[in-house]
Amino acid sequence: MENNQFSTGLKAGTSIAIGYFPVALTFGLLAKTAGLSLIEATAMSIFVYAGASQYMALSLITAGVAPLLIVTSTFIVNIRHFLMTAALNEKMQPAKKWVKAIYAFWITDESFSMLATGKKGKIPTAFAFGVILIAYGSWVIFTAVGFVIGANLPQFLQAAMSIALYAMFIGLLVPSMKGNRKVVMLAGLAAILHCLLYLIGMSTGWSILLATLASSILIEMVYVRRGKTVDTMYSRKEGT
Repeated sequence: MENNQFSTGLKAGTSIAIGYFPVALTFGLLAKTAGLSLIEATAMSIFVYAGASQYMALSLITAGVAPLLIVTSTFIVNIRHFLMTAALNEKMQPAKKWVKAIYAFWITDESFSMLATGKKGKIPTAFAFGVILIAYGSWVIFTAVGFVIGANLPQFLQAAMSIALYAMFIGLLVPSMKGNRKVVMLAGLAAILHCLLYLIGMSTGWSILLATLASSILIEMVYVRRGKTVDTMYSRKEGT
């Protein structure tokens, strides 16, 4: 029974693995242009396994930001994973804590969406492992493949590929901005704060980190206050 669930999970996760192919391939290629070795680039995909954070780390490495700031920034960007795994825990079948710790590490936005919405009732652990293992394997393998391809490109083309890093960030950001005013406000405020902090002499790493934190807190405060205001108006309307 568990083997069947695992096989079903592998089939379900194939779509995620295919979707990771171009992104992981590009990451491996850009890691080469950023000066990482094959081992370093592949190790980042093995131990970090967070697409947007890995791209962000590449830009920070290229800018010469201190390692502690890179780790801290990655942690902040990935805080949402605490919430995702906590929510997913309610849908998973009972399992030992060490088993939960293993599959929690492999949870990404895509695998969370598939597991949280793809099956009714409790999710078998074997099925979850099937989904996340094929996605994880795809990310790691295609990172290495992308690096090898990048290493064989002409030097001038490798240098030109550094521009693709910014294009990739735009590609990640723009779809989430469509129809989402909160994301637009967050991105705009973070950009403005980063520019101001950088202009007053703060280093690139610290300005990015503080701008990210400050903009997240400020935008969330605005939306929380707005929600309270709407609730108050609704309560008064009901009272009348």
